[in-house]
Amino acid sequence: MRQASRLFGCGSILLAFLVLIGIWLWQGQRAFSPGPLSTQQVRGRTLGGVSHHADLEDRCQACHRPPQPQADLCTQCHEDIRAEWQSQGLHARVQEPNHCRRCHPDHRGRHFDMLEPARQVLDHDRATDFALTKHFIDFDLRPLSCEACHPTWPVDAVEPIEQRCHDCHQRGQPDFMARHVQEFPGSCLTCHNGTDRMTDFDHARTAFPLRGKHQWAGCAQCHPGGRFTETPTTCRGCHDEPEVHRGLFPETCDRCHTEQGWRPARWQDQSFDHEALRFRLVRHRRDPKTGQVIACTACHENSRGFAFLAASCETCHSQRDPAFMQAHKARYGPPCLECHDGADRMADFDHAQVFPLEGAHSSLVCTACHQNFRFPGTPRECASCHEEPALHQGLFGRQCHYCHTAQGWAPAFLRVHNFPLNHGAPGPSACNLCHPNNRYTDYTCYGCHAHTPEEVRNQHQGVEVSADEFPRCASCHPHGRRSE
Repeated sequence: MRQASRLFGCGSILLAFLVLIGIWLWQGQRAFSPGPLSTQQVRGRTLGGVSHHADLEDRCQACHRPPQPQADLCTQCHEDIRAEWQSQGLHARVQEPNHCRRCHPDHRGRHFDMLEPARQVLDHDRATDFALTKHFIDFDLRPLSCEACHPTWPVDAVEPIEQRCHDCHQRGQPDFMARHVQEFPGSCLTCHNGTDRMTDFDHARTAFPLRGKHQWAGCAQCHPGGRFTETPTTCRGCHDEPEVHRGLFPETCDRCHTEQGWRPARWQDQSFDHEALRFRLVRHRRDPKTGQVIACTACHENSRGFAFLAASCETCHSQRDPAFMQAHKARYGPPCLECHDGADRMADFDHAQVFPLEGAHSSLVCTACHQNFRFPGTPRECASCHEEPALHQGLFGRQCHYCHTAQGWAPAFLRVHNFPLNHGAPGPSACNLCHPNNRYTDYTCYGCHAHTPEEVRNQHQGVEVSADEFPRCASCHPHGRRSE
């Protein structure tokens, strides 16, 4: 019985072996395949003499040749993948790049897409220079597909089309993109990596922190054409030297100027702004005859700390119009800055706004009132220019305009008298009624009104008036009314 069992067992093994040999003779190596291979073609080309993996179903050793690594066998056909390994391209950055079947399995049917598993396991942040942190959804809040950036997926899956960046952001941010493309016409990937490094970019961490007015400068002003490498960091690297400075100052602009603005500058440790000085440069930037820029040394002596040369005004203007300057100097004298401030206050000067020249004043020469060419601080009072006549001496005071006008000394008439002349009478009262002894600088009310202290005090009961104030009636009654 035991011997019969042994014979049956050996017969079964032999039969199975013969069956396997038969299947192998009938199916060949395909008999040991775990499933059909894919007929997918990539880029429609032939690699290693075959158009797709299904052509290798009878040649298992083409992909399986232990102990040789399978990746070596894969790259015998896929030579571009080996090139990516050597150039640190996409396939050199993926996790376990030597295990091809981790991302591209096969034996799953004729129509199996061997690239789809790669998309599912690909770490985009690690494998590319562009993270998907901010590219999961579109501007319309719909999920972004791979085809949005890789329109030929899966044929050219690793080649992004940058025009897609522009098209997508143009739809979502048209105003911004109009400016952005004009300022930075280069590649989007030069500045953006999807995180986005430019959105979170802090210029203060670079070698050139932005302070003062630099904070408001547009990126393209310092990085024209989207050039961010080797950007100059010196003032002269971006700012042209003003013509008025040329050849006078070293290129150490920060000795006088700051990033807060071109003005005010600092000169010899003090704030300096020519426009805030007595003389502005509004009309002294270019020579009107030659069009050349007027250099600082035209008016200042460089060797003496830019001290102002007063004679430079006359020298320059005499070259332009010698006849005018000769007559001007004779009439007004040499101290130009007493009248001129560069804007120029004398060119637009209206004497009526300071002292109207009316009547007899209109025909006077300037020096009649401006002795020794003195213009600032010229007095406006009549008595400052006109001597008091002996007839007036001590009688009328210095308020000449009360009786006289600029039309002439005579005829005189009373022009200003605040107190009514018909006070207490139907017609004008006689002058000496209030101004005894012909002294018109003094007055009295006691010619008509009670004037003893007791009488005045009785009339002003309830009013706090001191004894010294009682004689100055007009100070409380300027128009002669009791109610005042």
